[in-house]
Amino acid sequence: MHGMAKDVTRKGTWQTSLGRKVIMGLTGILLIGYLIIHLTANLLVFAGDGGRLLNLYSHSLHQLGPLLFVARIALAALFIFHIITGIRVVIQNRKARSTRYTMAASKGGPSKMTPASRWMAITGLILLFFVPWHVNMFTLGPYYETVIDGVPMRDLYRLVVERFKDPAIAFTYAAVMLFLCMHLAHGFWSALQSLGALNRRWLPVAYTVGVILAILVAGGFFILPLYTYFFVPMPA
Repeated sequence: MHGMAKDVTRKGTWQTSLGRKVIMGLTGILLIGYLIIHLTANLLVFAGDGGRLLNLYSHSLHQLGPLLFVARIALAALFIFHIITGIRVVIQNRKARSTRYTMAASKGGPSKMTPASRWMAITGLILLFFVPWHVNMFTLGPYYETVIDGVPMRDLYRLVVERFKDPAIAFTYAAVMLFLCMHLAHGFWSALQSLGALNRRWLPVAYTVGVILAILVAGGFFILPLYTYFFVPMPA
């Protein structure tokens, strides 16, 4: 009976507002880490080498075989947990309207209520639709082949350039990155706060770092399609 009580208590903890915020914070930080790695790889488009480095990077990932599949499953799980927990937090907040209004009234204080924070549900919903669209375009997109140093491999560079030469795709992609910037600006410091990594003294620092990080990450993804559309020629 004692062990059962512990299980109930543990389960109850993760069903609380605090428990959900911890899940949101942890999954959010991990997803931000992935975005930084993903952006670093995508910036290889700027190398000006006709896609050599980007294609070699893509090929090295596919050489991982089953490990790449496991990594993709883990990433999808992180994303799904983040979404589900976020939806539950939004529903909970809407039920506690009086608490939400009290926080809004303290705008500019420790709660850091900003347009980015109030739009978290909307920006999150936009990203929810964007991610499958992104995966369908690139991960599941057409298979072009190239040969580098005698090794045949997927020509991911050609696919990226081909997609971003479509103005509808390039400008839609760039527009969504503005919403990503808003989501990250609030999400970074909020995640650290949910994980108990901040106190009142460090909150302004984390908030500033979050804004800078959001501009750098989302800005990199924002420039990528526009630069490709205007300046990168289609591969021969």
